[in-house]
Amino acid sequence: MARLLDVEQENADEELPMALETSLPPELGDTRSPLPTLLAQSWQRCQAAGLSSHSLPAGQASASQAYALRQQAGALLRAAAPLLATLASQLAASGSAVVLANADGVVVDRLGEPVLLDQLDALGLQLGADWREARCGTNAIGTALEADQALTVHGPEHYLAALRQLTCAATPLRLPCGRRAGVLGITGPCRHRQPHTLALVSLAAQGIEQRLLHQQAAGHWLLSVADADASGKAGAEYQLVFSAHGDWLAACAPARHQFAPDARVLPSWRFAQLFADDFASWTQRALHAPGQSHPLADHQGRLWRGHVRRVVTDDPLPPSLLSAAPSPGLPRTLMALTGGDPQLDSAARRALRIVGKDIPLLIEGETGTGKEVFAQAFHRSSPRRNGPFVALNCAAIPEGLIESELFGYEDGAFTGARRKGHVGRIAQANGGTLFLDEIGDMPLSLQAHLLRVLQEREVCPLGGRQAQPVDIAIVCATHRDLRQAVAEGRFREDLYYRLAGVRVRLPALRERSDRLALCQHLLAEENHGLPVNLSPALGRWLEQHPWPGNLRQLRSVLRSALASRDDPREALDCCHLDEDFSMRMPPPSLLTSHSQASRLADIEQRAMQHTLSACGGNISAAARQLGISRATLYRRLRA
Repeated sequence: MARLLDVEQENADEELPMALETSLPPELGDTRSPLPTLLAQSWQRCQAAGLSSHSLPAGQASASQAYALRQQAGALLRAAAPLLATLASQLAASGSAVVLANADGVVVDRLGEPVLLDQLDALGLQLGADWREARCGTNAIGTALEADQALTVHGPEHYLAALRQLTCAATPLRLPCGRRAGVLGITGPCRHRQPHTLALVSLAAQGIEQRLLHQQAAGHWLLSVADADASGKAGAEYQLVFSAHGDWLAACAPARHQFAPDARVLPSWRFAQLFADDFASWTQRALHAPGQSHPLADHQGRLWRGHVRRVVTDDPLPPSLLSAAPSPGLPRTLMALTGGDPQLDSAARRALRIVGKDIPLLIEGETGTGKEVFAQAFHRSSPRRNGPFVALNCAAIPEGLIESELFGYEDGAFTGARRKGHVGRIAQANGGTLFLDEIGDMPLSLQAHLLRVLQEREVCPLGGRQAQPVDIAIVCATHRDLRQAVAEGRFREDLYYRLAGVRVRLPALRERSDRLALCQHLLAEENHGLPVNLSPALGRWLEQHPWPGNLRQLRSVLRSALASRDDPREALDCCHLDEDFSMRMPPPSLLTSHSQASRLADIEQRAMQHTLSACGGNISAAARQLGISRATLYRRLRA
C-alpha cells in the first residue's frame, strides 16, 4: 500500500491519542493525548460495532457503479463543481485534495494532484468508495455525517491504523428542504495540516448549499427577508422559497433555523402560517414594484422587511461565498469555462459586463485557445440565448465567396448561384449572435460593406435592391494583432474601433495556471463523465509541455491516449501516448515550468523545429502532428 508519509506511518502506533480506556480497542495499547469528545464517541461506536483498527478501508466500486452514483448525485455535482475547482486550485500548493461524498458517504467526486490521488486510491479513497463510519472507522467524511457536524480528524485520531497518515476536515451538506445532501471534505498528508482548513471547507459548503437553494428556487418565488430593528435598519437576510400557491418549499440554513428551529426537515407549511400577510398580494407587488422591499410581520409580532421575485430557470447563479473563488457571480455558461485560471476568469468577467448590451465583443488569442467556445458561452449568457448563434470563419472561405456567404444573394445574382438565392450569415443571425472568427483575415474590400451593416443594422443581399433590417449581437475573434494590421493598412481603422467595443484575451494553454485541472476535465468529458487517474510522470509532462497547438492539440492527445488503454480503469501513463506523437515531441529536458515565461517562446520554437525535423521537413505533416494549421506553423516559425 502506498504511504503518504513513511515516518508518520512508522510511528502511527506510537502517537495514538489518550481517551477513556473503555473507548479504545484493547490492541491499541498505551496512549498519551486526549481525544476530542466527538471523536471519542466515534471510537466507542467503532469498538461497539466490533470494527478492528487494523481493518482496511472499503474497496473500489466498478466503473459502471461509480457512473451511476454520479448520475444520481447530478444536482449536487452541478452545485458543487465551481467550488470544488476553486478549493482544488487553492489547495494545489498544500498537497491536499477535495472530496465530495453523497448522503450515504460514498465518494462521487475528487480533485487534487495526480500523485496524491494515486496515493488516496491505495488507501481506498477512490471514486465510488463507501466511507461511512461503520465501514472505515472514525474519519472526517463518515464521522461528520454520523455526528451531523463539521469536524477535523488528524493523524492518529483516525480509528483505522491505515488512515493515520492523513489529516482530514469535513462538513455535512444539506438540501434546501433540510434533508442531508452529502459531505464536503479536504484531505492530505499529516505534514500538510493547516489550522484554517475546517473554516475553508465550511465556507465552501455554505456556497454549495446556496447554489442548491438557487437550483431549487428555479420556477418558484424567492422571498428575501431581513430583521428590521427599531431604527428601521435591516439585519441579516434570510431566503425562503415558495410555490405559486404559497407552499414553503425550501430555505437557506439560517432561515430554517430561524423559522423552524425544532424541525430537522422543512415542515409542510404555507406562507400564511409564517407571516401575517397574504402571499398573493406579495407576488402582485413583485410584478408592479420589482426589487422594492415592504414591511412584513410574523405571527409573533416580529417585524421584517422583504421583497419577493420569481426565479427563472436560467437566472445567473448567486455569488459564491468564497472571496478567493475565481468565478463567483458568473452566469452558469461562462462559469463553466473557468477552472481557477485568473486570466481566463478576468476575460469572462470582462465579457459579462456587456451581456445584453449593444457592445461588440472582440476575443483575441492564439489559434486553438477556445475562442469560439468562449463566444458560444457569451451568447448563452445573454438575453439572445434563445436566438441563433451563427459562426463564420473568415479565413476558411475563399475570398471570392465570403461576400456571398456573409450577405447572401438573390436568385440569378451571378453564374452558379442557387435557384431562389441564399440567405447570408448576417440575416441568419437575426435575433441572435453573429460570430466572425479570424476577422483579421477578412479581405480589405469587404470590410467597408461590413462596417456599413454594423452602422445601419441592415443588409442587402447580392443582386438585391431592398435592404433587410437585422438585429444582431456581434462577436469577433482573431489570432492577429489588429492594431498592428491597422497601422500597416491591412485593416480598416474605423471598423476596428466599431468591433473592439470590449476586448478580451484568452490565455494560451502554456500560460494557464489550471492546466492539470483542465486535463482532468477534458479527460472526464471524453470518458463519459468518469474521472481518469493520471500517472505522476504523465501529469508532469502534460503540465510542463509548451502545447503550441493549445487546447485543440491537448484534446487530440488526450483522446488518443484514452483510446489506447486496455483496461478503462487503468491510470493514464506516458506509454498511452500515440507512439508517433511521443517520438516527435521534444525530450523532457526541453520542457520547463510555466512560471519561466521568458523561455516559453524559445521552447515553443524548439518544439516546432523538433517536430518539423522528425517529419522530414514536411510542413503539412508537422502541422497535423502539432494540431495547428499550416499557416499558423509557417507564421510561428517565421517569428
